[in-house]
Amino acid sequence: MDVNALRIWGIAVTGALMAGALAVALQPDTHAEAQTLVVAQTAQAGATASHVGFIVRFRGTGPIARAQASAARGNAAQAQRQVEIQLARQTAFSGLCFDRFTVGGAEIVLRTCETVAASERAGVQQSWGARLRGMRAVEYVDANATVTQQRAPG
Repeated sequence: MDVNALRIWGIAVTGALMAGALAVALQPDTHAEAQTLVVAQTAQAGATASHVGFIVRFRGTGPIARAQASAARGNAAQAQRQVEIQLARQTAFSGLCFDRFTVGGAEIVLRTCETVAASERAGVQQSWGARLRGMRAVEYVDANATVTQQRAPG
């Protein structure tokens, strides 16, 4: 067989294979596009979801009220541990997590443990506000506009 003929056939086949590979590479990957869309939608939903926070003042001699008084005396770290233990132990607070003490430890900022979608925010705020106001150990509750975003749930 002629060496030049083999060379020409080799060039032609290689060119055809390269053209085919380029055609496949330039085709839109619908699966990848769908995944990108889902990731973008999730990120957008995550941006509108946040924790709902409450400023709560406790009264009486219960463990959370005692922890709040301890924080007011300057024992914030120990008081925080006590509040977190009580929030985990008492089923009435299931779904709320400790966020921080207000300046001077006069109040406790509680937040929802899970983020809440913007569309559900008002309902959750109203529901938890009513629940907290109904507790005899709670002196007052106010909605809190800012909760710590970087604190891990739980």
